[in-house]
Amino acid sequence: MSEPNQFRHYRIVQDSDGNNVELVRSAEQVVVLAFDTVRMDFVHCHVLLQPLTQRAAFEDGCRKLQRDGHPLLARIVDFGEDDGNPFYITSNVDGEPLRSYLNRQQDIPGWMAVMLACRALEASCAICERGDFYPDNPLDVLRVVQVGPQSLVAMVADYKVVLGTSGNTGKSRTLKSAFDKQGKFLRTFLLEQAGGGPMLPDHPLPAADFAELLGACLIAASPSSITQMQELRNSLSKLAPDHLSGEIPTAQKPRALIAPLLASYQEVARGVVNLVRIQSQRLDMSNPYSMRGTLTKAGRPVLVEQVPPQRVCGERVLDADKQTLKIAKKREFGSLVSLALVNETDEITCLAEEVVEGISLADVLRERRALEVQEAYLVLAGLDSALMQLDASQLPVRKLRLEDIFLMTGFGREDPRTARLLESKLNEWPAFSVMLRTHPCLAGMSCRGTDPSVLLPPPPGVTNLWHGGWMAAAGKFLLGIESPAGVRIDEVASGRERETVVRLLEDEIDKARNGSPVARSDFLSRYARIVHHYDLVKPTPVPLVTEISPPRTPKGGRKKAEPTPIPPPESVRVPAGGALTSGLSAVTEKPTIGFAELLFQGGGDARPPDEPDWAQRGMGADGVLPDDLDLGGTDNVPMWLKAAVFLGASMLCGAVAAHFSGHALWQKLRGTETGVPGKVPVVVAPPVAAPPKAVVVDDDDKPGVEIPPVVVPTGVPDAAGTSGGEALTLRPPPASQLKELFDAQK
Repeated sequence: MSEPNQFRHYRIVQDSDGNNVELVRSAEQVVVLAFDTVRMDFVHCHVLLQPLTQRAAFEDGCRKLQRDGHPLLARIVDFGEDDGNPFYITSNVDGEPLRSYLNRQQDIPGWMAVMLACRALEASCAICERGDFYPDNPLDVLRVVQVGPQSLVAMVADYKVVLGTSGNTGKSRTLKSAFDKQGKFLRTFLLEQAGGGPMLPDHPLPAADFAELLGACLIAASPSSITQMQELRNSLSKLAPDHLSGEIPTAQKPRALIAPLLASYQEVARGVVNLVRIQSQRLDMSNPYSMRGTLTKAGRPVLVEQVPPQRVCGERVLDADKQTLKIAKKREFGSLVSLALVNETDEITCLAEEVVEGISLADVLRERRALEVQEAYLVLAGLDSALMQLDASQLPVRKLRLEDIFLMTGFGREDPRTARLLESKLNEWPAFSVMLRTHPCLAGMSCRGTDPSVLLPPPPGVTNLWHGGWMAAAGKFLLGIESPAGVRIDEVASGRERETVVRLLEDEIDKARNGSPVARSDFLSRYARIVHHYDLVKPTPVPLVTEISPPRTPKGGRKKAEPTPIPPPESVRVPAGGALTSGLSAVTEKPTIGFAELLFQGGGDARPPDEPDWAQRGMGADGVLPDDLDLGGTDNVPMWLKAAVFLGASMLCGAVAAHFSGHALWQKLRGTETGVPGKVPVVVAPPVAAPPKAVVVDDDDKPGVEIPPVVVPTGVPDAAGTSGGEALTLRPPPASQLKELFDAQK
């Protein structure tokens, strides 16, 4: 086997027989598959066979396509001239050409024909909006990629950057066949297949006739027919059913471009049979090269995939995987997805990635389509904390897709509570953190998914890739200004705050395109001022805000999410005039939303009555909160707690009733003359005097009678019931007076 050729830092990919993998060979150019050893991506090398006659037009066209990228257009990575041969490098489109896909089909369902026509028109609009770069053979340059169980996209893999000898072929193509006429033929054909109904049924239609009509319609496309293409796309989309059942049949799935160069799934499973137990070979179309399994010893779920051999990508990818495996044991990089193992053998090398039980940004946008201004700031602020750890790790990461950014909530992806979270706003979630997949996976290297940097030109050198311009590009996808699938999204929101944020994003992207990007902290501080200025956040009065940490498996039971209290916003001081990221450390032992939570915990009015509250809705639902936080019902409350609450409430009610009736104990002990409620007067008892002696009254006729003295107390009774003050003694009159009194009565 010959040694692979090296063109600059692009390594030409070879098949198992040692031959270069050629994608296109014509009289104009030769296209080969290569591997970018710097960005660790597969690329297409377009080598032109004829020398340039208009070098300035060639460079201007490539530079314009670099500057104005789009998710449905293959990114131009590099261009120039080498030894007299002009070339340009485009990113890989991991799909099958539309012509070969339709040629191997006898018939296709009606709904799939409508989907293919709409996706092809969307890609045609994207390339025509940037100029006359649409080649003369659109069915060959459009590649079909499956992105979901029932969804396909069409992407442009090649451009017309060199004018032919006949001059501007776009004008001649427009004069030869008007787009309106060809579009009417295609629409009439699909309406006839629908049988006069509003939607196409599930019965098949001939693929050859559909390919002929679609090809004629795309050939007539030009920059002057963008409006007609959009109108045709909107009219055709009404023929497709709203909901599809099942998946795309295996025979009608588009073939992946990189898959034939790799080992089969059976070979990958045999390579790790002693380490990983493969659970299922069911593929996820967002990451179709991975299989789900379980580690034999640890029992943790992992994703297993092959590391490309050296004839495909060299040793660069394996070295990056080993470096990621090495830092997985360090706790200061908790926001980076770790690798469980890297198994090297003579036949095949495999890796096992820890399964991230979180929600990727691609899944969030697939469900929500677009986020609001305050939600996008929450994500970008948490992403900034994770990027700090990525910068500190010094991993050779050059690209982050939306599929590589996860929102960690503590719930699994299959948990029904995750579906409830997706229905609510991000600022109503209990808490979340951000994790990043930093190792090169096959889905990322094959350029599947959505890379926010597609809106920016490639950096000329090795500089900081995660600057404010990259954050602004990610913000455009979060706000729905750009769609991950390239489909145009109607305005999901309006308002002055959204217009201000859009101007901010465009300003940051223009600075990055001009080679002077700003720091992330400066961008976030400007974004935060907009959020505060318009008072976009209405915090929900929650007694306790908790952070849900990733689930851990105890020794004797199932997984439980452990709540961790988040400090109140008053405990953190935000520097004046700076970003909310200033002064906070990015190294944390547990994933946390960090400073972003501060924005939504302090200030603002109460929640409007018509605004939904996920926490209140979930109080009565089963399984909305973790088991140790589930408060939705009284069935799980212990009996002793119920009895204690009942007795305490009864005693409190009795005390209140006794107080108002005047029979309370503290009222009986209260003084009546002090005038001070609740205070008892202190009375000092006087010394007790000797009791007076009795008086004996003598009578001449009768014996003497002893009359005791009468003592009359004075003062107020004290708390003990005895009288206070001095005693008044009443003494009887003398005996001579009594005798005269008795004689007078007789």
